[in-house]
Amino acid sequence: MKLTTAFVALAALAGIGAEAQAVCSSNAARKEIRSLSPAEWSSTANTLKRMQDYGWFQWFAYVHTANFNVIHNCEIFLPWHRRFLKDFENVGRQFTPTFALPYWDEVRDYANPAASTVLTTAYAGSNGVGSNRCVQNGLQNGWTMTYPSNHCLRRQYNNGNTINPMYSPEYIQSLLSRSKNMAQLRPAIEFSIHGAVHLALGGDMVQNYSPNDFAFWLHHANIDRLWFVWQMQDPNQNFWSATGVDTAGKAVGLNTALPYYSDPITNMMYPGRNGMCFSYDNFGTVTQKKRSLTEENTQKCRQRPVVTLPQLPDLVEGVFDDVNDVLADSESVIKETITNLLPEPMLNKWFPTLANNNTVTYTAEDIPEAPVVAEVPEDINTHSNLSAPSLPSESFDIAGEVVDSSYYSSPQGEVIDGDEYSASTVEVSTVYTSSVPTAAPTEAPSGSESEELGSESESDYSSSEATVAVPIPSHDASESYNANDSADYSVNYQIFDVSANPDVSGLDGVGPTYLMPNPFPFTRGFIQMHGYSINELKQHYALAQQFVGDMNAAGYQSPYAKGAKNLTSA
Repeated sequence: MKLTTAFVALAALAGIGAEAQAVCSSNAARKEIRSLSPAEWSSTANTLKRMQDYGWFQWFAYVHTANFNVIHNCEIFLPWHRRFLKDFENVGRQFTPTFALPYWDEVRDYANPAASTVLTTAYAGSNGVGSNRCVQNGLQNGWTMTYPSNHCLRRQYNNGNTINPMYSPEYIQSLLSRSKNMAQLRPAIEFSIHGAVHLALGGDMVQNYSPNDFAFWLHHANIDRLWFVWQMQDPNQNFWSATGVDTAGKAVGLNTALPYYSDPITNMMYPGRNGMCFSYDNFGTVTQKKRSLTEENTQKCRQRPVVTLPQLPDLVEGVFDDVNDVLADSESVIKETITNLLPEPMLNKWFPTLANNNTVTYTAEDIPEAPVVAEVPEDINTHSNLSAPSLPSESFDIAGEVVDSSYYSSPQGEVIDGDEYSASTVEVSTVYTSSVPTAAPTEAPSGSESEELGSESESDYSSSEATVAVPIPSHDASESYNANDSADYSVNYQIFDVSANPDVSGLDGVGPTYLMPNPFPFTRGFIQMHGYSINELKQHYALAQQFVGDMNAAGYQSPYAKGAKNLTSA
């Protein structure tokens, strides 16, 4: 298989040089975007504008599109995007050596996402306006996105000028607590907060070229951070977990080479090593209760570092008055809240790692040695040209593209109504399944003049997956934008199922003042684009509804339930 010049250029930017030799000499310190100082955000914004000017947003949108079908809906998802994030970050550090990707802790804003300061002119900009849904404020105001053709950055919130509720921080914490390996964690995250944020913003974010939107990078940095939080939740069990399958149904493990890249997954597992030269501001801040001293954990009985969280605002009727003022990571706040408020049976069911006083705070000292030590690539010279590589002029290959319409799990006429999600029939232990597209691969068109992306180590993917040459639209090509797509699955959606639990509605003074809402489900177009299984999504969504019902029935009040104060986005 031939290596394209574009691949070589990207590999040169992957950070697998001198710093890739085991421990990184320095790390990019990733912070929640709202915690950046004005000077830090100004520097970050200036760097991003230069990256846009030099063609990098176009380049990364192209790379994501070309590999879209083999990096989602499988256990390649988390390690591939970790590598992708680091590539982007390394490019930024070419312009500004101190550049670090911020992240957006979106679940803080789950109750009223559109009121988040992240989605204002101060940071990433707000909703699109006009018939073209152009974002007219914030970082990318006035930018011309050139992939796949010239257009403004587009957004279309999934509820007019507001955004439907997303997944609560409690539910995401429950997913982390209940997942025992990568094959459980990946679908839990991908089928919840990952898809919810893409769909919430709409526009470019619901296309395979979503990296056009800087919100993509904020969002995926947080997804990666959540993976790292889960890794450190129980390093002996979680840290090196890479079990699962790829989109062809082949087993995935630490030695598996990432599609498009030559690196094995094992090199992606440890932030701070093997070219993954970054850290998160909340590392070590996941304060958990100490487990009882037993023979099993005697070795853990040593002094732990004391981490001081940012000062938290006072709670008013059990909630923060404005979640934009809360600078502590949501996991730390939620863990303390649920362990103080929930009865033991609820902890056992939904938060097993927090039940029975059986958790401990882990540090880097607790990370076990890698079970598979990959050969560290030789030093690669830093890419000397600040401009992004040129895109193929005529066509490119989409890895894993299947042209048979039967590949999609959802029949064209099927609509998922709220009534079809039955939480009562779903057991907590049954949702962790891994679906694999069953459509037979189709043959790639013969005579394609485009070179295959990848390297010899990626031959497993290219030999078994069909590739389809897709023309890149010219810069003046027009595109159709389906403005109604985000409403496909809104039929019978109930934000609060008051009829099921009338006594805890909060409307009559009984139960929490602010009920936990049901998250908004996925749309048909989003499901089809990713090749998701309708049945698997139903299971996951029914479980989320069951969780919401249990938390409301227990009278639990999320400190983030009020959301942010409504702000003008201009």
